[in-house]
Amino acid sequence: MSTRWARSIFWNGEKRRARIPWLIALPLVGAYASIIVAGEVVDGALPAPAQQLVVSGAPAIVAVALILLSRRFLGARRGLADYGLRVDRRWVVDLLAGLGIGVVGVSIPFLIGIGMGWLDVVAVFHRGELALWSGIGLYGLAMLCTGLWEELVLRGVFVCNAADGLRRWLSPRRAVAGGVAVSSIVFGLGHLGQPEIPAFILTWILAGVVFGVIYVYSGNLALAIGAHATYNITYNAGFSRTDIAGSEDLSAITRISPDPFLTDIGPGGPIEIAAFLSVGVLALGWLSLTRGSLTVQSAALGLDTSSQTREPRPTPVSNGRS
Repeated sequence: MSTRWARSIFWNGEKRRARIPWLIALPLVGAYASIIVAGEVVDGALPAPAQQLVVSGAPAIVAVALILLSRRFLGARRGLADYGLRVDRRWVVDLLAGLGIGVVGVSIPFLIGIGMGWLDVVAVFHRGELALWSGIGLYGLAMLCTGLWEELVLRGVFVCNAADGLRRWLSPRRAVAGGVAVSSIVFGLGHLGQPEIPAFILTWILAGVVFGVIYVYSGNLALAIGAHATYNITYNAGFSRTDIAGSEDLSAITRISPDPFLTDIGPGGPIEIAAFLSVGVLALGWLSLTRGSLTVQSAALGLDTSSQTREPRPTPVSNGRS
């Protein structure tokens, strides 16, 4: 009896697959564990951009491998393509659009800040531990890996599987919203070490909501991966803030010194909030332009399966009276 009960915690016998929390936790925990291991291995052994590439590349490889293994051995009904990595012409176009949206979305608050005198440009074409363009190139590859694994795991795996589980209690639309909400909280908690003011963890939860909305409205991961990657690239290699520890080790187009007030509040403040909101607005504009309307792409995400819909109420049987 105890063995059967223990097995039921992990395995859903009716659906012949691991239970949903395990399908989410396996790639999530595996990816974060690989970051810790990779960071320990390369700590101080490589220049900062190369080190970042290793630390970002490791979870991308691990996450992809664990998702494939989940499909093969744990009965997961989705694979990489089902989560939004089905590459076709639209996917490539969305990726390119996302790359542009990330650059523009982050540049807007920085350029406004420079124009208003809140931010000062203290260096142009700053060389970090490597030559300018090689340093930026390596860092760019690292952020593409980060965009890939974080969107694949935190949006693709998390949102879809959480929505599947929530369909027991919620309508399809509310289940998807719940999946986005829970994944956004986890995404925010994954960035606990970044903000100097604990309340600013809400900024990264907001980021999770933005990228989650982009994902469910686009029906694939391309737009979110592109925007996420170039958000990081533009923020750290386009407008490198002098008040962020270690930023001097990375090559950057410009080095920005914030107003003392902005320096005091550090990462997670108004610049980041404005940048995330800007990226979200631009992405929704792109989706409205290319899709014709803004709707949750539930069919593309595999969330319209009949096995997850509620049972219809039985039609009363007529007794023959009028």
